[in-house]
Amino acid sequence: MSPLRLDLHVHSDRSDGKYPVDEVLRRAGLAKIDVIAIADHDLAPALPAGTVEIEGHPVRLLAAAEVSGAHDGKELHLLVYFRGQPPAEAVAFLKGRSQARAERFDSAAKRLGLSDTAGADARAGTLSLTRHHLAQALTRSGKVTKQSDAWRHLGRDIVPLIAFTYLEAIALARSWGALTSWAHPALADANLYLDTFVKAGLQGVEASRPGLDRPTRNGLRRLAKKHEILVTGGSDWHGWWPGNLGDFRFDDEHARRFIEQLDA
Repeated sequence: MSPLRLDLHVHSDRSDGKYPVDEVLRRAGLAKIDVIAIADHDLAPALPAGTVEIEGHPVRLLAAAEVSGAHDGKELHLLVYFRGQPPAEAVAFLKGRSQARAERFDSAAKRLGLSDTAGADARAGTLSLTRHHLAQALTRSGKVTKQSDAWRHLGRDIVPLIAFTYLEAIALARSWGALTSWAHPALADANLYLDTFVKAGLQGVEASRPGLDRPTRNGLRRLAKKHEILVTGGSDWHGWWPGNLGDFRFDDEHARRFIEQLDA
């Protein structure tokens, strides 16, 4: 039997991705990905979890979200994988978080002297606004000539640290019965904080992703083994930069262990 091909971290245009969820799923099928998680920022899933057939290839869609939280003055991200459909309390919480993002966008836009404001979808909690949207607004306004120049204007004085802790995020996700993994951690941060997070209930660390250098990858995997937690893998694909969904494949023994624990 051939190994399952997973991508446990992609985004849609419901947060800072380029493509709608249906198109992301279509591309996953064309790329022969077996299991995919559309984990938009602080946002409840748009599509029901389950398996769909695309161009003759079955794709299992996991219900997931990427939840932001603060720790030691840093914004960190938690990948939350639901065992089936997210419970009502998770949906309500994520709606509140995306609505808080709309408020943060309006506040930042005002500080930047922009006329842009969060739209109805963001205020309703069905669209999650990020720094990417602020960078787009800065570019449209002509305050910067290209979007890559916008990021230097988006420091903490403009976009304050989120008022929700990473430890709270872990505890909430575990209370929902979800599986958790630390998204794209720096090795230095993992060395500092992983023990604290595992004690709080963290179950995995994203140690397989594109462009990860060997020392960082091996260091994260050693930490995962030390703490007896999962290794997860995802492309963090948004669709904006070169490269196709499916170029990255997470298909080793760690992928099998993730599915076994998710379905346990």
